[in-house]
Amino acid sequence: MDQVKNIVAAVGKFPQDDPVLARAAEIARSHEAELTVVHIVESLTGFEFASPDLRLIQHEMRASVHESIEAAVARQVTGVAEVNIRIETGSPSQRLTELIDEVAADLIVMRAHQGNSILKKIVGSTTDKVVRSCRVPVLVVKRPVARDYQQIVVSIDTSDNSDMLAPYVAALFPLAKLSLIHFVQFPHQFESAMLRAGSGQSVAAHRDVLINKAKASLRTLSKELENRLESSVTRVVVGDPATSLVRATWSRNVNLIVVGSGGTGKIRQTLLGSVTRQVLRDAACDVLVCRTTPQDASS
Repeated sequence: MDQVKNIVAAVGKFPQDDPVLARAAEIARSHEAELTVVHIVESLTGFEFASPDLRLIQHEMRASVHESIEAAVARQVTGVAEVNIRIETGSPSQRLTELIDEVAADLIVMRAHQGNSILKKIVGSTTDKVVRSCRVPVLVVKRPVARDYQQIVVSIDTSDNSDMLAPYVAALFPLAKLSLIHFVQFPHQFESAMLRAGSGQSVAAHRDVLINKAKASLRTLSKELENRLESSVTRVVVGDPATSLVRATWSRNVNLIVVGSGGTGKIRQTLLGSVTRQVLRDAACDVLVCRTTPQDASS
């Protein structure tokens, strides 16, 4: 992987976002990278204030936020040579996505925004929107920070180039142990159609081909990662593997789960992959969402 040079920590409220700063600082410190802490103040347009009053209110808001972030940085960030604080105005998801390109960020760290409102279910949270549109990996922090990441589960499947994830994660977190779970997706509808067509033996043969391909992929990755692997598991999942991935996060030893973004191009811009979305929502640990296809990586 290319050298990590700039980590962006997107923050809102404190102390809720203390873990975001702590994780971002941990990664920046490990890679001797720059840390950019950003807060987005939503525009006040539409409020019935006189123009001078509006400017004064916005100035006071920005000053208050800057002071809060400085205090949080003093609490949570140590050993990082360069820390920049940016207070931006606009749509949080859009401005964050734009900022990624402006500062040439390699990773964005954010909090998991848990919400059950009808609006969030329909529109999605800021985190959902950033994950959908962001060109760089997004680390979604769901737990308080007790220690560095020590045990990481990496999800691999045959639908894209997700086998690129393991070497990337190994380089990003050089001290952590990795567990690779290779999912072979065999949709129930496809199996049923083959059985109705009288191709029962073909179903088993096709399944065996996919399993052998998964095992070969894991063997290759095991050689590349040498002593970094805690365990390697090949698991056949009929249909959606999301449930199995969420269960993997129930272990106390698992600190982070890594998944692909699920879907590419215009489809990806509209909707997160169903597996990725469920893992983001239900995982009991932090989640790293990465773009994994060659097309995504080069865009």
